[in-house]
Parts: sequence; structure tokens; C-alpha cells
Amino acid sequence: MFPSVVNVLQMIVDDNPSDSSGEAYKLWREIQSFEFVFHLFVMKAILGITNTLSLALQKKDQDIVSAMNLVKTCKENLQLMRDNEFEELVEQASSFCYKHDITVPTMDEEYVIPGRSRRNAPVKTNYHRYRVEIFIHVIHGQLVELNDRFNEVSNELLTCLACLSPTNNFVAFDKRKLVRLAQFYPYDFSDRDLLMLEDQLGVYVHHMRSSSDFSQLEGISSLAEKMVEK
Repeated sequence: MFPSVVNVLQMIVDDNPSDSSGEAYKLWREIQSFEFVFHLFVMKAILGITNTLSLALQKKDQDIVSAMNLVKTCKENLQLMRDNEFEELVEQASSFCYKHDITVPTMDEEYVIPGRSRRNAPVKTNYHRYRVEIFIHVIHGQLVELNDRFNEVSNELLTCLACLSPTNNFVAFDKRKLVRLAQFYPYDFSDRDLLMLEDQLGVYVHHMRSSSDFSQLEGISSLAEKMVEK
């Protein structure tokens, strides 16, 4: 794939001796850089970690508890990647570059922005550029996004909400967690309401399990999806 993109851009440069060919040549030159290749390998690794979670959250019948476990696993794997996999990614990107005659920088040498003067530019090594400013920065952004969407409160809310799922005859029903869910809404449930709720929930689930009218219910995925989107 990479060589074909380069060839197409080279054709544009050769066939269009105009101002627009300058931009094409600049792009052609940039995608033949180690930095571009390294970005691709970082993106590929992150997508490999997050893809299962992404697909799971798109399923309308996805079990909420399983989804929350996937979120936790995804966060843990991103953290492991951040802590342990920089050198491996550099090796993979370097191997690709060697095969395609792309210059590989020495990590402990000074980083130089192509086409920019070194005058007044802050001094930093290639190692700092690729590990801190790209690798760690990108992974940190992914973790922040996951933490914002699935913080401790929202995780607990969704886990408690899953206890209302009618799937398999309300097998996930848990009065303790549902009382905890009610505690998140103090304006709707007074202290007196909370004291009565546990008994009321017992009556509720008994009625739901014994009534054939509710035997075909599938779950509460649509409500969960709306909460995730918020």
C-alpha cells in the first residue's frame, strides 16, 4: 500500500508542472519520512487495542457489564502499551523504513524539523520527539477520552442499570445495586423511599419473572447507549 501511494503522488508531480504539484511533492516527501511511518504504527497499535471495544459498543444487544469490562481491559492495555511498547514500535517502524529506503533517525541525536531552521528552535532529541511528543501524547489522549466517557460514576451507573435487564428471566437482578442506583438520584428518592425500595424491588422482580407478558423482553441496551453518548 505504501509504495503505491508514493507512486501515485510521484505521477502527480511529474504530470503537473504547476503550483499544485508543489503541494503534492511536499506530501510525497512527508509520507516518506520516519515520522509519518511511526505515526501509522502507533495508530495501528491503538486501533488494535480499541477495536474490540468499539465494535462491542455498537451492538444493540451488548451486555452492559461485559462492555464495562472491555472498557477496563482497554484502559489497562493502553497503559501497558504506554509503559512497555515504545521500543518495539520504533523497531517495527524502522524495519519498514529500511525496506522502503526511508531514513531512520538515531534516537539520541538532535531532532530537526525538515525544512526548518535550527536557529531559535528548542533543542530536543529524536527520542524525546517520538516517545514523549508523539507516542505518550497520543496514548494519553486516548486514555483521557475513555476516562471522560467512562469515569467511575458512569461505570457504576451502567453496572447498576444492568441489573434491570430482563434477559434470561432477570438473571442479572440485584437489589443492592439497584438501591445504589437510586442513591444517585436524591431528588427522586428520599431516605424513606430508599428504606422501602428494597422490599418493593423484591415484589417487582417476582411479578416480572412470573408474568408471561414480560418473557420476551430483550434488555435495556438503547437506554445504556444514550447514557454512554452523554
